[in-house]
Amino acid sequence: MNVETNLAADEAAYLMGAAEPVTSSVLISNSKYLNSPLFRDVYAQMGLKRDGHDLPDAYLIPTLSRAMGEVVDPVRTMELLAAEKARLPEFAAWLDERFVSDFTAEQTAHCAPGTLGARIHAFIAESGYQIDFLFKDAPRNDYEFLLKRRAQNHDIEHMVTGLCPSQVGEIALIVANTIANANYFSTDFAHELNLYGTVLMSTSLSRAGLHYPKALPSLLEGFARGYALGAKQKKPLFMVRWEDHLDRQIDDIRADFGFEDGPEPGYWDWIFKVFKG
Repeated sequence: MNVETNLAADEAAYLMGAAEPVTSSVLISNSKYLNSPLFRDVYAQMGLKRDGHDLPDAYLIPTLSRAMGEVVDPVRTMELLAAEKARLPEFAAWLDERFVSDFTAEQTAHCAPGTLGARIHAFIAESGYQIDFLFKDAPRNDYEFLLKRRAQNHDIEHMVTGLCPSQVGEIALIVANTIANANYFSTDFAHELNLYGTVLMSTSLSRAGLHYPKALPSLLEGFARGYALGAKQKKPLFMVRWEDHLDRQIDDIRADFGFEDGPEPGYWDWIFKVFKG
């Protein structure tokens, strides 16, 4: 039996109205994102594809980064950053300090069990991952410094919030950062900071809805948990200097920062297999 999904003519007309789009010999719209062939292509791939076992989940991230370069105005971004720096003394001081770190296994080997430092040590020494895995060069300006610290803090944010690196936990952490940024910065600058995450959130929701229905309710829960956690923050998570908290118990850190909305360890471990293949 065929399932009819087409709308009747009168139903379609009700939704579409009487207007017709302007015709052109090329695809053009009032959206710079739709007008970019590379952005359009990678967005469609990320939103419609399955997460196969043949390639890493992050395989398209370098392509998305190139696509973002086509649609973002770096001059405007720097102007917005300068305005925020003038408006927010705390943000200005953080930028001017230009603090960066270079975590090594030896640096955290002394940390007691249950501390953030011990968790970082295991992450580096036992799992073989790197904390500093993007934007490794010395930042040349305030925005490059901001990007570097976002990258350096990313995996630590997973550790302290309880938002694990599963497909759901990753999105939940993006949601947390999105709302924390939106509550701290002006709408325009927060928009610039949140653009990348917006793509990842929306395309993950699309993939779950299209291919992984068992994971969809948990992904929506991740949105809710991430929002609740991010809304409690007094400043963006990338501005927190986690290096000052290495010898603290993770449970104490979670309590101090209001990270109770992040689930307990292992809560979303089953997602790794369900949101795949």
